[in-house]
Amino acid sequence: MQFRCLGSSSLGNCYLLENDNECLIVEAGIRFSEVKKALDFNTSKIVGVICTHEHGDHFKYVRDYLKAGIPIKTSQGTWGALPFEVEISDKVMRSGYWYQLGGFTITPFQVVHDAAEPFGFIIRHQEFGTLLFATDTEYIKQNFTKLKLNHILIECNYSQAIIDGRVYSGSTDKGLRDRVIQSHMELETCKDFIGINKTSSLDNIVLLHLSDGNSNEKMFQEEVQCIVGDRVNVFVADKGSNVCLDIIPFR
Repeated sequence: MQFRCLGSSSLGNCYLLENDNECLIVEAGIRFSEVKKALDFNTSKIVGVICTHEHGDHFKYVRDYLKAGIPIKTSQGTWGALPFEVEISDKVMRSGYWYQLGGFTITPFQVVHDAAEPFGFIIRHQEFGTLLFATDTEYIKQNFTKLKLNHILIECNYSQAIIDGRVYSGSTDKGLRDRVIQSHMELETCKDFIGINKTSSLDNIVLLHLSDGNSNEKMFQEEVQCIVGDRVNVFVADKGSNVCLDIIPFR
């Protein structure tokens, strides 16, 4: 099972959880034509699409998937925030409930973002165990220690010191800074969550949605690595990056 990043920024977000037989798409923020190319046009393996919220970099191309007849699920609030009407009777997810798309079992949970009803996801599959996906959230209030997560895919958008320094130098606007810190996850918040939720089952961490101007990829990766130790792999999701999610045996 592979995690493939087709985009992880304000320009567009889309991720694939894929093996030889099936693919779950997380986020619809890039053109479906790009997804088809990434899958060598084998769209029959797509079991569905799940989306966190309605902002364009995560949901802009939802119509492409609707036209293709691919199952799409997200919150009722997200559907309701769209400027066009969609028949949503079979497309709504509720926090705390579980849903099946192919071999993937998905449970949405509430996050903190400036959107109508944003979600994070707990995703399970027999090939990779239990995976947490959370992006575009100021923090995560839930404790998932009991789930013994195998993989944590989490936003690590900015550093408080970096963004404050940019405001001081005049290279970014204070209003933008205030919006970022109230809707995206800061490095120390990310590290705190990982430190609380790491267990002996944890194999991989993937840092998502790093800000182009307010982050430092090498520093973020190194600081998170210090939290989990050398036994756990830490990656940054860049466009085109792949991570093997197969469960490491004999944990």
